[in-house]
Amino acid sequence: MTRPYVKWIAVLALVGVVLSTYSLLHKTGFTSGALCNLNDTFSCDIVNQGPYSEIAGIPIASIGVVGYLFVFLAALMKLKNPNDRSLSLFLLLACLGGLLFALYLTGLEAFVLYAWCIVCLISQALIAALTVLAFLNYRSEHRL
Repeated sequence: MTRPYVKWIAVLALVGVVLSTYSLLHKTGFTSGALCNLNDTFSCDIVNQGPYSEIAGIPIASIGVVGYLFVFLAALMKLKNPNDRSLSLFLLLACLGGLLFALYLTGLEAFVLYAWCIVCLISQALIAALTVLAFLNYRSEHRL
């Protein structure tokens, strides 16, 4: 019963790795970011090159790459060990932590920067979907 959830978690986490990698490449100047610079309101440059694009010198995008990789690897481990309930708890907590961090970043976009990064919004939707799937997976294993 939990396998379809975990398979989707792995797929969406891999999409998150790709999105975060693109954002990191944009941050470091390897890509132009023209894909998501539509105007002053929807501008990855404002968000990804601005003062809130790093924490202690670490690009937010690299935190995303690492976070999505952890979720992806945990999902692969869960597929190999479907009876390991601790992996389900890890997936739920990792996704929930990622969702809370993404909500914080979205708040910065909305209330501080007044600009939206399309890649970031897609990532926000991904982590929300991952959190729902991780919750459904966890709940399917822990029914009373």
